[in-house]
Order: sequence, then structure tokens, then C-alpha cells
Amino acid sequence: MKNDAPTGTARDAAYRLLARRSHSSVELHRKLSRKGFCPDEIAQVLAECSAKGYLNDEETALRWAQNLVRTKLWGRLKISAYLAHKGIPRHVIEQVQQCIWQEFSEEAVAQQALQKRCVGAQKKLSPSQKAAFLAARGFSSSVIYTLVDRLCDDEQ
Repeated sequence: MKNDAPTGTARDAAYRLLARRSHSSVELHRKLSRKGFCPDEIAQVLAECSAKGYLNDEETALRWAQNLVRTKLWGRLKISAYLAHKGIPRHVIEQVQQCIWQEFSEEAVAQQALQKRCVGAQKKLSPSQKAAFLAARGFSSSVIYTLVDRLCDDEQ
């Protein structure tokens, strides 16, 4: 027999989730809702976590974005989509994008991603394959075509 009532308190569940990794407010709200906690209790816990500094969408989004650039070599568009999926508000995503691309050069990250991709390639990639790869990584068309054009000029 399944018991639909949540076990423990919403605060305990939130602390367990936040101890594992950072969450956005929306993401934590979704998880607590799925566990069966009432909306009023969830709102109270989210406010408490925010007041204590355990829940901060701006800091969390910035850390996530920095990690995605460093480890996955993602571009602006893919990072925005990821953050939006995690429930980060649009205005926060825009702030994070400004910070990230002051810290990193989008063109340099794209070049690093392309170099990493080409190392494992069995055959030389065509310019259209390079452009498609960079587009899938979320780089803007201006960065893609600047980089692919420069690489084509270097190869000639």
C-alpha cells in the first residue's frame, strides 16, 4: 500500500536536496511538490532557505554557467536554454550571460571546443560540419562563421 503523505518535513527535504548540490528556487519547488508537501509549506521553506543564503538563483546560475563553459565548452545559446530549463528567470539569465562572457571569450571557447572535437575525428571535418558542431554547442552564428572562416583561411 502506497502512502501519499510525505515523510519528514519540507525543510528537512529541502536541506537534504541542497546538501547534494545547488538548486534554483523553481527546481527546489518542483521537487518538494513531487514529494507531496503543501504549497504553503513549500513557500515558507523556500523563503527561509533564501533568507539564510542557501537558495540564491543568481549565484547558482552563475556557478552553473561557469562550469558549463569550463567543462562542456558550451556557448551562449545552450547555456541560456539550460538555465531556463532549470527555472532561472530570464532577467537573471541575461545578467549571468553578461558576467560569463566578460570572464570568457566566446570565440576562444568555441575554438577550444572545435579543437577538442577535431582531435577525435577520423577524418577532417568540412566547414559545414564544423559550423553544425558549434551550433549544436550553442554558439552564436557570428562566432561560428568568424571562427570557421578564419580556420578555412588558415588551411589554405
